Amino acid sequence: MLDNMAEQRLNRLLESCGHNSHTHLYYLGDKELFWDSMDEAVIAYRTAGKRNIALGDPVGSPEGCRRVIGEFIAYCKKLNRLPVFYQAKSKYLPLFSGYGLHSAKIGEEAQIDLTRFDLKGKRWLKLRNRINKFERGRYSVNVLFPPYSYTTMSRLQEISDEWLAERKEKSFSVGAFSWPYVSRFPVAVLTDAEGRYIAFASITGDAPRPEASLAGHCRKITIDLMRYTPSCPHGTMDYLFVSLFRWAADNGYGRCSLGIAPLANMDHLLFVRLLWKYGSKLYNFKGLYEYKNKFGPDWENVYLVCPASSMPVTVGILAYTINTPVSPSQTKWNQISS
Repeated sequence: MLDNMAEQRLNRLLESCGHNSHTHLYYLGDKELFWDSMDEAVIAYRTAGKRNIALGDPVGSPEGCRRVIGEFIAYCKKLNRLPVFYQAKSKYLPLFSGYGLHSAKIGEEAQIDLTRFDLKGKRWLKLRNRINKFERGRYSVNVLFPPYSYTTMSRLQEISDEWLAERKEKSFSVGAFSWPYVSRFPVAVLTDAEGRYIAFASITGDAPRPEASLAGHCRKITIDLMRYTPSCPHGTMDYLFVSLFRWAADNGYGRCSLGIAPLANMDHLLFVRLLWKYGSKLYNFKGLYEYKNKFGPDWENVYLVCPASSMPVTVGILAYTINTPVSPSQTKWNQISS
């Protein structure tokens, strides 16, 4: 994990510049941090073979972000590695192109505009009835803040273990349950009529109190880990999500990210159409998009950026990287400055 000095350095940057939908993953312990020469922006990345794979766009000042992209690409060239940017947004595509990198859309990120979200009208009747059913059943959602007791963390661990069952945790672009990681963030817990926690979602992003908002900054959160027990009633996560949206709006947030839907709205490519239609045994692309879309999000394109000739192999390496967790104890946290 980050040492104290590195963590303080990162925290100061995020407090001044705000979070994006990936910055919480900087704390997983499976990435290195590359800082620009003026200490104004940072890129989180992992080395995989001959590639340095950055997660998302850099975070920092506008000038620092442009600078750190150029310096990171030069750093990769110096080490004879290929620069890769995974889940980049459209903002820096012209800059990437200027460095000779190719971009390809890989999906879309779902973002809820919390200032407009409500359940009024015929469109929301089914979801509204589901929420009312949970409320009549005396379920409730509460947002907890660290530090957490041993009892609370143990229960969250139990829920996570039940949810995982035979699955394995992923890494790099998605969160994974560990006590040091989860205990950093607020957690929305779903409580049943007997007062027992049966589901939770960890909340990451900007500070959770209105007085900590940044001037001129739309305060954002991202829903990270989402875990529930097999005994949960149908619609559990719907109720948890809607309750969380309402809480976030009441606490001064403007947007909430639900993460990406891979391959969403890419039916211009034949292989994507086939994967979308027949690939559910590998990954439920269509189901994930439809679930997130039920909440009426704005969809933002996300891209894979790398040298054009390396694109096919890079996709395979990315899939392996995401599906191969790295223990924090096995990861060397290099705080690199160019």
